[in-house]
Amino acid sequence: MAQPKLIINRGQGGLGRPLAGKDHYTGLSYYSGTAALPAGFGVDRIKQVFSIKDAEDLGIIEGDANWGVLWYHISEFFRLQPKGVLWVQINDATIGTIPDIDLHDFAEITTLRRDADGEIRQIGVFQVEKPLVIAQVNALQAQVVAAAAEDMPLSIIYGSDISGVADLSTLPDMRSLTAAGVSVVIGEDGGAKGAALAVSTSASVTTLGATLGAVSFAAVNESIAWVEKFNLVTGSELELAAFANGDLLKTKASSFLDALNDKGYIFLRKFSNIGLAGTYHNDSPSAITETSDFAYIENNRTIDKAIRNIRAFLTPKLNSPLVVQSNGSLFEDTIAVFDSLTRQALNQMAISQEVSAFDVIIDPSQNVLSTSKIFISVKIVPVGVARTIEFEVGYALNV
Repeated sequence: MAQPKLIINRGQGGLGRPLAGKDHYTGLSYYSGTAALPAGFGVDRIKQVFSIKDAEDLGIIEGDANWGVLWYHISEFFRLQPKGVLWVQINDATIGTIPDIDLHDFAEITTLRRDADGEIRQIGVFQVEKPLVIAQVNALQAQVVAAAAEDMPLSIIYGSDISGVADLSTLPDMRSLTAAGVSVVIGEDGGAKGAALAVSTSASVTTLGATLGAVSFAAVNESIAWVEKFNLVTGSELELAAFANGDLLKTKASSFLDALNDKGYIFLRKFSNIGLAGTYHNDSPSAITETSDFAYIENNRTIDKAIRNIRAFLTPKLNSPLVVQSNGSLFEDTIAVFDSLTRQALNQMAISQEVSAFDVIIDPSQNVLSTSKIFISVKIVPVGVARTIEFEVGYALNV
């Protein structure tokens, strides 16, 4: 036994220093099975929180019959992203308010993003005991399109109920849709708090909170399935990986998991066979064909950030004069101003390795006098993701 001594451990995070930028600004839209609201919400359905304690102070308590699942997702979000900024929205999903979820338009998301002045970059949507159908995903994509039209681009992570799906191979193919801004999570904890909640509610809980936290923690170009960075386990939660119908991951064959992955779902993955501890996401797909430029969450987040940055730098130039030469073409000085501002908008992304390269092209001969419009072409080379690493290993007589 060691000699008696005083042990002092150095703590981290007490100052709560905020992260730079707003890539971690996140929303959680929760469709509740009760018309009530937590005590701290008053009559407001949207509150901004910076920690699980903030949520608890609002009346979202662990184990509560109404708010236990919401507490879990908020807790999981901050477990994966301790410095996250989270807008929590509670919607009344009781019968009579949203009678047919297949036809629901998710207009509450518009309310949420506007309430946050368009600062939210990603939104998690969770529905209590509402079975997954394609109509929901398409309706959520309509909200993504509407957000972009209002200059508030965002991604949506969706958690729905698949507890009644006995055979996961019957789940609809997300890759057959055109919902690039939406990703569907079907993973779930198999032996800790998430599993207990799934049993007590008789419905899927999913990993929505943890997945949303990972997205918030990731740089916009990073896949949340990056094994080196995104181990989802810090204690017992998610150590036993399962699906949101209760099936354990370890009971599934690799070929089955490959097929489910090809359908564009986000679920959990283990590497125990090579001695690597922890639990990870399988990938970061969105609900669109794999050949799309926007087939993964990081593709959407990167282009969204580029658009936001360009808009911030170029908006002051709206209605500015465009001086032209006698032949109607733009002066080089005019071109240089717009070229410089656009490059400034993207330079920091290149320095941070969020994009590999970019170019800005402005045609000096375009007819700005007739159209009152200057057209600027921006080409971005994204950062790749090592989804497959292939080796050839064999014997040789010498090396």
